[in-house]
Amino acid sequence: MKQTVVVVVEDEPDTADLLIRTLEREGLSIVHAKDGRQATTLIETIAPPSLVLLDMVIPYVSGFELLGIIRRHPNWQQVPILMVSADYYEPDIQRALQEGATAYIVKSRGFSDLLRAMKQILPQTEAASSAPVMLGAKSNVETRRKKQVARRAHARSSRRKNRAA
Repeated sequence: MKQTVVVVVEDEPDTADLLIRTLEREGLSIVHAKDGRQATTLIETIAPPSLVLLDMVIPYVSGFELLGIIRRHPNWQQVPILMVSADYYEPDIQRALQEGATAYIVKSRGFSDLLRAMKQILPQTEAASSAPVMLGAKSNVETRRKKQVARRAHARSSRRKNRAA
């Protein structure tokens, strides 16, 4: 049975450690690059992995540049790439998907959306499906926005009650 290898490109040490431990608990083998230069070296020196988790904002070589490097590399061009970002910014999402990302995930507390997206993407590697998708991001943002709206409404209501009293 072939080992499922995931390359994680993440520069934030705490996030990288938590992500690596979470993925290892899922039975995955992890190769970590802390910046774009390390990731570029990995692309040239190791066999293509089952999946790449690529942070958008990394030192030395941006996530978009690295996405292009992977897509142009003859051995890596079919590897699914899950772009990961702390921000929900629609132009970045569209650009990532247009430039070859398999999916885009917004980082949130915990990694449930990320794990769900990975489980949807990894079986596709066997079937060679490459249709770009956006997983989890919109629902995370919508949930956060609803909570923010609810908190603001509650705060306004509380201020009105205090003024009336």
